[in-house]
Amino acid sequence: MRKGRICCLCFGAAIAIASLPSAAGAPDDFTDAQYGEMSIRLDQAWERVRTVFYSPKTHLYYASPVERVAPASLFENGFLDPEKKKVGYGAGMADCSIYSGLLLSMLTDRYEATQEGALAAVALDVFKGLKLCATAHGVPGFVARGVCAEDGKSICITSSRDQVTHFVHGLWRYYHSPMCAEATKAEIRALLSAVADRMIRNVTPENDYDFLRADGSRDPRGICRMWNVRPHEAARLPMVYAAAWDVTRDEKYYRRYREYLAPAVEQTLTLPGLPPAQIRAFMPTYTLLQMQTSLELLLGVETDAAMKARLAEAMQPVAKMAAERAVRINGGEEKSSLCACGEAALAQLMAKDFAFTDGQKKLLYKSIMDSNAASIGTCRTAHLSAAYWRAMKLGILTKP
Repeated sequence: MRKGRICCLCFGAAIAIASLPSAAGAPDDFTDAQYGEMSIRLDQAWERVRTVFYSPKTHLYYASPVERVAPASLFENGFLDPEKKKVGYGAGMADCSIYSGLLLSMLTDRYEATQEGALAAVALDVFKGLKLCATAHGVPGFVARGVCAEDGKSICITSSRDQVTHFVHGLWRYYHSPMCAEATKAEIRALLSAVADRMIRNVTPENDYDFLRADGSRDPRGICRMWNVRPHEAARLPMVYAAAWDVTRDEKYYRRYREYLAPAVEQTLTLPGLPPAQIRAFMPTYTLLQMQTSLELLLGVETDAAMKARLAEAMQPVAKMAAERAVRINGGEEKSSLCACGEAALAQLMAKDFAFTDGQKKLLYKSIMDSNAASIGTCRTAHLSAAYWRAMKLGILTKP
């Protein structure tokens, strides 16, 4: 692939890499050949993902090849209840909102690093997939995990706070990017308002702080609860209100943002004091990334200096945990994780001024190079690309 253009099948690392700015005084961490190897490997991964896992009909990236995504016949009147059919959330559809939110954030980082104008069309396409997850079903403010690739409208009725976290974060970051057109910003304001309004209606003591499934029922697994949760999940609710306030300036969102922010931060800061066994039991590596994702948004919106300092403080032990896990993972995965090596790297890179050491850089390189271009899927590709471009944007990785 020639540098300086975007291939129709991928948006990997090789494009415009020669034009990346170098951080003042930053060491050349890898050789030119090693940067080329990473670029080629990520490009190969994206070519496979775009060919195998992407649907132009829904603008979504799936965990399964598109032809194996849950068929329309599995859904009853457009909905799948995983508690009844026992088929999970629908083959390939479990985490489309996570992938797309992560990709919008990654593309925002990449644009900041390279100023590639062609990225705007890629980001808009990803946005269309996220929008479909929030609108195809006609349930205001409900963020579906994914949308049936066959009919473009059917969904699983169970979502999760994890889907909402990446959905909101991705839209918020894209909203503030020069790539985002005014018409798209108006759509994002409507989408974030709808999600926040759903939280206002449903996240109440009567519902055990559950934002409810698409059919209005309580989630029996507890994954849609937004308050009275574990410390690593406490920032999710104020994050939603903060994002809605930031893009709309509607006072009703601001009031709720202020109501939940301080207690959420206090709960979050208790995390380092928990017994290590409890952290291991309830916090796979993907939860570290999602915790940083919610805190990053709050840090970006908050204006009070003391509160900003508290938020930045809360991100440091999470980054430290991620650094420790990255060494153990050593470029691979762990049980119950979406993509442990990419999640661990990105969770470190999101914490302001956290030292991403030479050892961690080598682990990121190993993670990329250990990825089999012939079998890699959406999850690993998206997370490693997001970590790579955050490091590039920050000047932590520099082209020799």
